[in-house]
Amino acid sequence: VEGYLGSSSSSSSCSHSNSMHCIVNASIVLLAFSHVCAGCWTGGLTPELCCDRALGPKGNPSCWDAEFTYERCCGDPEAAPKASHNVESLRLAASNVHSLPLLGGGSMPLSGMGLCCRPSAQGDAVRQGVLDFLLMGGRHLDDAQIYDNHREVGQGVRQAVELGVPRSEIFLTTKIWTNSFGFDKAAAWVSSMLGELGLEYVDLVLLHKAGLDADDTRDCHEPKACRQETWLALQRAQRAGKIRHLGVSNFGPRQLQELIALGGAPIVANQIEYHPWVPQMHRTTAEWCHKHGIAVTAYGSMGSTGMASQILTQDVLKQVGSAYGKTAGQVLLRWAVQKNVSVIPGTSNPKHMAENLRVFDFALADEHMQILDSVPEDQRMLHFGHTPDDSP
Repeated sequence: VEGYLGSSSSSSSCSHSNSMHCIVNASIVLLAFSHVCAGCWTGGLTPELCCDRALGPKGNPSCWDAEFTYERCCGDPEAAPKASHNVESLRLAASNVHSLPLLGGGSMPLSGMGLCCRPSAQGDAVRQGVLDFLLMGGRHLDDAQIYDNHREVGQGVRQAVELGVPRSEIFLTTKIWTNSFGFDKAAAWVSSMLGELGLEYVDLVLLHKAGLDADDTRDCHEPKACRQETWLALQRAQRAGKIRHLGVSNFGPRQLQELIALGGAPIVANQIEYHPWVPQMHRTTAEWCHKHGIAVTAYGSMGSTGMASQILTQDVLKQVGSAYGKTAGQVLLRWAVQKNVSVIPGTSNPKHMAENLRVFDFALADEHMQILDSVPEDQRMLHFGHTPDDSP
């Protein structure tokens, strides 16, 4: 989930002219922000409403302003899908990206691409980004219900398959948000999600977080009961072949054990904020998961959108990177990978995609791992505010 606004960044303001594209962000990440200019399909806008060229050469003109244009949000429906101009030169074999084995069989690529929450993770830009990433050799995509881009992500996946990428090699993750928790609502969500993606199955579905939001409308009420009902509904969808694997996000050992006690499908992955600055609870959670065979995926590897420039320009990271001919960002990704943690940095820049995938041709020396492992306790921090086991 690279790209969420972290607690240190300044609040984005939404002009009156594009207020229909603004969403309340407090329920998504941190209450410190009141609004964030999101993507194309917010405020009741949909591709069906806006992109229909029967309404005009650029669809519904009422949908567009200077920032959100037909070209940005809808693309050219008549253009044949193709990679961006420099993707071919950056391509690497998918086999060069190492994978993690999963409980119950199968595997998950150790390096993927997050699909939240930057401008290029919306509209036609995210479709093109998905297509470029898959044609370049990437295979792991990380999406979510709340990212509001299933349609475009699914289109990018289908176009990549049409251009020769085997669907069986693609590992597509999405997450169910708390407003769809509960047995009946989760069951209905699975069908809706697959319809939006235009796919027969997804590879991994995660419960996005353990807690509930006060404004959620759902049939269940207590966090533990809601998690369990949702998990049982997803297990049924898994048995029907609609989901290959099940997992969680932002869960701690206690919350994980509660789901494990239900029996049935194993928890194959737990996605948590994970970087050298995380508090001890996140490190402990990762260790617990590894001990129990649960794969760990890191989000926030390079910080939030607001913090990335400060983190990636730190002298120690640049110095370590120079020893290997790598960037500071690659050092942070390699640190996680070397701990057997998969990474999902978000970008739609092909050059950065290629850098994020090329973290398997070097290994950090013990002395450099020790530097990154030795962040003082008083300098530990979270960018996104999710603490494992914090919710009842």
